[in-house]
Amino acid sequence: MDPNGSVGERRSECHDEQTRGGVVDRRCWVAIACNGARAWRVLAVLLLGFASAGCATLSQHNPDPVSLDRLERVNRGIYRFNRGVDRKVVRPVARAYDRVVPPRVERRFRNFFTNLRAPTDIANNWLQGKFKPGFAGLGRFLLNTVAGGGFFDPAAKLGLERHPEDFGQTLAAWGVPSGGYFVMPFLGPGSVRDWGAWPLDVRTDVLWQLDESSARNWVAGWRLVSDRAALLPAERTLEEAFDEYSLVREAWFQRRRYQIFDEAPLADEDYLFLDSEP
Repeated sequence: MDPNGSVGERRSECHDEQTRGGVVDRRCWVAIACNGARAWRVLAVLLLGFASAGCATLSQHNPDPVSLDRLERVNRGIYRFNRGVDRKVVRPVARAYDRVVPPRVERRFRNFFTNLRAPTDIANNWLQGKFKPGFAGLGRFLLNTVAGGGFFDPAAKLGLERHPEDFGQTLAAWGVPSGGYFVMPFLGPGSVRDWGAWPLDVRTDVLWQLDESSARNWVAGWRLVSDRAALLPAERTLEEAFDEYSLVREAWFQRRRYQIFDEAPLADEDYLFLDSEP
């Protein structure tokens, strides 16, 4: 008997039975939650594969962000392209979404999208040796999925806070150089190290394990618009910048550094984040 048979039935129901207005039926959320099992299998394989990995000896050379943008001309071109797509397509949709969806409802949606990324957070906490945050994340994911349906956050009331991590941060903690700054078409800024690790983040994201493509794409688009709507308050600052590209680059470097160091970076440990190459 196929152990995933019940999940397949739910996926079929999710595809065939949608509510009016394009809203996915309640059983669709059940199908997404069930696909967490596949994400957990991927997580287990990754943990077994990396369990014996050791940390590399790191150089303390500390170049500034500009020196890491070796492809600045290319990156600026891609950035202009991304901004053009954003201005013409993504931002107008995000503004309409922000006007229509009440903040209270949007918080529930944000909880749901955050819960889908929980396996990625948990795996990378464990891979970095942060076992207490990892197990707290596991308890948080199970409680919010079962008791909150993913839309509510009862775990926060019990003190189970989220500890976001990704595979790019894990590689940084293992001493892998950043490889330089690179702006990806449609996806935005990152480092070569982060983009190399990105497929692993996708594999542990519950959303991308959903076999039903129509439901998966619908929820992915919804998450994209929700993420963009959350950035609307910063739009004015960005447009008033003398050099918009440089502002975004500097902001990305600062944010990424704080993510890697859990919001407490040390001045003499920048080598964990920046490249060791001259």
